[in-house]
Amino acid sequence: MKRYDFDEIVPRRGSNCLKYDMTNEFFGSDDLLPMWIADMDFRTPDFVLDALRQRLDHPVMGYFFNPEGYYQAIVNWMQRRHGWNISAKWICFSPGVVAGLSFLVQNFTDKGDRVLIQPPVYPPFFEVVRKNDRQLLFNPLRIEGDAYMMDYDDLESQLKKGPKMMILCNPHNPVGRSWTPEELRRVAELCLRYHCLLVSDEIHSDLMMRGQRHTPVATLSDEIAQNTITCMAPSKTFNLAGMFTSEIIIPNPELRARYKNFLNDTVHIYGNLFGSVAAQAAYIHGADWLDQLRDYLTDNVAYCKRFIAEQLPELRTYRHEATYLLWVNFQGLGLSHQELTERLVRDAHLGLNDGQTFGDAGEQCMRVNLACPRSTVEEAMQRLLKVKK
Repeated sequence: MKRYDFDEIVPRRGSNCLKYDMTNEFFGSDDLLPMWIADMDFRTPDFVLDALRQRLDHPVMGYFFNPEGYYQAIVNWMQRRHGWNISAKWICFSPGVVAGLSFLVQNFTDKGDRVLIQPPVYPPFFEVVRKNDRQLLFNPLRIEGDAYMMDYDDLESQLKKGPKMMILCNPHNPVGRSWTPEELRRVAELCLRYHCLLVSDEIHSDLMMRGQRHTPVATLSDEIAQNTITCMAPSKTFNLAGMFTSEIIIPNPELRARYKNFLNDTVHIYGNLFGSVAAQAAYIHGADWLDQLRDYLTDNVAYCKRFIAEQLPELRTYRHEATYLLWVNFQGLGLSHQELTERLVRDAHLGLNDGQTFGDAGEQCMRVNLACPRSTVEEAMQRLLKVKK
């Protein structure tokens, strides 16, 4: 088995890289170590790059369609990695999960309808609702001990208000929970009871910490599957975000036909030629690479949690089961949120995701991207010490 080198420093500045080359626009400084937007500083796997080079040997880059092998690669991946037996006909295209969420909001709700989310949560969840003239309902997560948990009593009270859709983050970004089958079942059954379509964003499903296993909501029962639309992609898993290719999995034939008609009407039907090639290669050849990546990320998270506990006990981290994004609470420093953001840039020279963009519950919190070589993580932790000085 080939061993992959995740310690390698891959220079990204000057490559039109959003994460590195746009820090001045987002943070007001170029002199930062960027640990924010959710892509990885690791090389895109060589088996993906080789497939892209092979396709480049053909001199025409015209219109295309996804071959049978593309769909079969996704079917096989879902079965092997997640124990989910899907049909190829369930798979629909989207140019990225965020675009897919927006399409689903537009297609399955009307202007003025309510959509339910669980903050603190990925900022585009707010945006795809508000920008499409729908109303947000909130079922905030609550902290119990060292973990974020769902508040089911409040969830039911919000569902009684009649939202047409709930957008679930599974696993959860930014708090790092991998929801258990029991937790997911309670959510899905409540959505069924109150006739609320469940949209499950599972883009981080492959990025579980060592010993954890992802549960796709749609595997819980046939009835739940018929009321669930699942959004997945190879983009986070294999560092392919620039390819803008994702899969929307819809077991319900009526919902699927409605979504496909929407794609046909808006001309978002086939996607990106190279995204298709990259996704197929990743899902066919990516198992060993991903297993090694998960081990590396698990160790990065453990290192940061240990460093913070020993060197920055004023800060708080939480049970972390999935994603390479660590949620850190800075309230113990006694700084206002504005003071915190200023010190992170001015004193620590770190570019982190502002917790307030994840909702009001994110005040004095930050999201830290740990998908980078250990040397980068160690440098970031040393810089973090300067926040409290």
